Amino acid sequence: MFAVALVLLLLADAYFVFTTLVDVFPFNNVRDAKRSEQITEVAINAPVMLVPAVLLVAAGAAGLPVLAYAGAGLELLVVLGGLTLWWLPYLAGVTAPWATAGTGETWAGLHARTYAMTVIVLPRLGDRPRPNLEHMILHSLILGAAICTFAAAGAV
Repeated sequence: MFAVALVLLLLADAYFVFTTLVDVFPFNNVRDAKRSEQITEVAINAPVMLVPAVLLVAAGAAGLPVLAYAGAGLELLVVLGGLTLWWLPYLAGVTAPWATAGTGETWAGLHARTYAMTVIVLPRLGDRPRPNLEHMILHSLILGAAICTFAAAGAV
């Protein structure tokens, strides 16, 4: 389980960086995102997403499961943040207050500009922004990584 957890943690981070910086339209819409938005997103989130992998490796090397549990907990927080950002507006019509902090834009506006033209498989719920396939895959990877990291922590 250790190897599976580590691969999922690293894959989720690499997938995030790739889909944030590389234009693979219509899967993502990097071309309509501001470069400053991309750089900020990667600079903030990629290192945070890497910490659970570092903690898992440290736990394995030191034989300290508490480090792996800390990594799993952080990964769980990351997925909860992603789910809050993407799924709360879709399912409940409520936007996280930090969703567009400092951009001067609403979540609906940002979504319409950068994500609305991407591959979206979910049905419409009124005029609410829908999570796109790119982010559904990312959230699945992160959730899977969190679950596997918790399982791996129990075996350290």
